[in-house]
Amino acid sequence: MAHLLEAKLTPGLRAASDARRLVTRLNGLKSVIGDVSLLVSELVTNSYRYGGLKAGDTISLNVTQTGKTVRVEVSDPGRGVTIPAPRHPSVDGGWGLEIVRRTAHRWGVRRDADATVVWFELDTDG
Repeated sequence: MAHLLEAKLTPGLRAASDARRLVTRLNGLKSVIGDVSLLVSELVTNSYRYGGLKAGDTISLNVTQTGKTVRVEVSDPGRGVTIPAPRHPSVDGGWGLEIVRRTAHRWGVRRDADATVVWFELDTDG
């Protein structure tokens, strides 16, 4: 497994754009970089909006590659009441995890001792 990126993001309005900027600099993901960028943006935005983050908390972004599979994990202290799940999208929102569900080859959510981790995997062409 190759670690491509490990970053701590400051929660806020710039977190998603900072995350997109970091992942678009990665080499070797040309065939999936658009999807990686989109899904990272959705997960970081969800973390910021719904993670119940407090001052001093950070959002972690980790990107690894094993063979032809890219795995991205976005985690936060996750003080929310529930583990995130797709909801029925409407004109008012709810598209974030639905976009992840429709775009990623695999995805999931887990609760670690001190964090909620939402992950996705995409298979690359090379």
